[in-house]
Amino acid sequence: MLSPYDVQVALIALLKANGPLVAALPAAGAIKEAEWRGTNFDYPAIRLDITGGGPQGNGACAEGWTGVAGSVIALSKEDSSGECLTLLGLIQDALQRKHLPGLAALEVKIDSTTYPFRELNLWRGEVLFATTVIQT
Repeated sequence: MLSPYDVQVALIALLKANGPLVAALPAAGAIKEAEWRGTNFDYPAIRLDITGGGPQGNGACAEGWTGVAGSVIALSKEDSSGECLTLLGLIQDALQRKHLPGLAALEVKIDSTTYPFRELNLWRGEVLFATTVIQT
């Protein structure tokens, strides 16, 4: 089974390689894992949250196949939810039917997108996804 770290690195690389998404952010460094504990937060920002995963299939097939589920979170400090909505659309375009760089993976499938909601001083929306990674 693949390391969750390897999958996280590949998903972040996929997002950072998307020109329109990066252009909407202060820098490609605004795309990080959800658990990032830094002290300097710039907005808008994107956070990747891997929420689950595990072996897929039965018998010998299950040894090399790993299912991964998670969400990509868009965060904005604007007064309107418009910037967050724009980021959600860009995230969908960056993920839908793409393959993970450096890993043998089936296409990423978008499960759903949450409409932005207020959380403290931020707009927050999420794109939920799933994929299967094949260890080669």
